[in-house]
Amino acid sequence: MWQAASDGKNFLLPIACDAWHHYYHYQSSAQYLWLAETLAILGKPEDALTAYDKAIFQDHLNNVAIEGRKGITGAIHYTKHPIWDAEFCVSIGEQPDEAAQMHDEAVSHYLAGDYIQALLVLPADTHHSNSHFLRGKCRFQLKAYREAYEEFSEAVRLSHIRHDVYHRFASQQHVWRGEKLFDEGHIDLAIADFTKALDLYDGNKDAMKARAVAYYAKGNIRLAQADEMAIA
Repeated sequence: MWQAASDGKNFLLPIACDAWHHYYHYQSSAQYLWLAETLAILGKPEDALTAYDKAIFQDHLNNVAIEGRKGITGAIHYTKHPIWDAEFCVSIGEQPDEAAQMHDEAVSHYLAGDYIQALLVLPADTHHSNSHFLRGKCRFQLKAYREAYEEFSEAVRLSHIRHDVYHRFASQQHVWRGEKLFDEGHIDLAIADFTKALDLYDGNKDAMKARAVAYYAKGNIRLAQADEMAIA
């Protein structure tokens, strides 16, 4: 999953970046979906519609959310969301942390219908988004909808924080890879990486500076100066 640059920095290959990016979008879409269903049950249809819209925004192909928004209800089963955190980490070459392992232990109880035991496994004060999400699903199954709403809301909040961290991290990975490509003479590819870095996080000044240098190397003075002006 990792490839070392000549200067000792590491950068993620696109497939690993994409795996995490897709994971977080699916995670957020699933969380908004359950939040929407809970809000509908709590008698807040307008808030539910907003949550459905956010679920669809995170994944335009979330058909369960699309149908839910139309008033077509049924079992909440979003197949794109990886329910096993630790297993997902291993699948992309990451070492799962303790929170992911505890989450997966609780998942086993949840799938067996033992929602109380799943809640006992999961700490209430965790900063792990999917643990709050699973706690919410347990509360939902136990018909404790107010508590489920609170857990889903916290899951969404933490998911967005982690997603923002991901964007900044992935942005810098593209900068480092672009610098390596530039040093090797692949200027067009380097520009593409610097541009991708800015797509992920438009406040990445390292990417802006590096792209300006690359534009100058291509003789594109106008675009180089535009990047320099954006930094100032």
